[in-house]
Amino acid sequence: MRNPLSRTGALAIMALLPFAALGQDAPMTGQQIQDTWAGKDLVGNAASGARLLMRLEKDGTATVAAGNMSDTGTWRPHESGYCATWVKIRKGEERCFTVIQSGSSYKVLNPDGSASGSITAIR
Repeated sequence: MRNPLSRTGALAIMALLPFAALGQDAPMTGQQIQDTWAGKDLVGNAASGARLLMRLEKDGTATVAAGNMSDTGTWRPHESGYCATWVKIRKGEERCFTVIQSGSSYKVLNPDGSASGSITAIR
């Protein structure tokens, strides 16, 4: 004989599973970054702890300032984030970053998975 409460309980848990997935950190696609970040001021912190202000323009140009350093360059969407080429930073060598959304903030990761910085506000 089956217990009808166990089936009801199992169905309730299954119904909640999609909502549990929403709370997990998830990588952003390049298209999501373009739609969410392009043309806006991105405020956060560099891995060094310096306050960061970055702007990725819709035309592919970009600006960044962290601490007493500032730079200009270009950016493009990437499958799991974005790629940036700065005039001074890395002597113009392109680097692609993975972006992980965690609630209303974003973790920016270097290609090796180490922290590059975080974005805590979009204006």
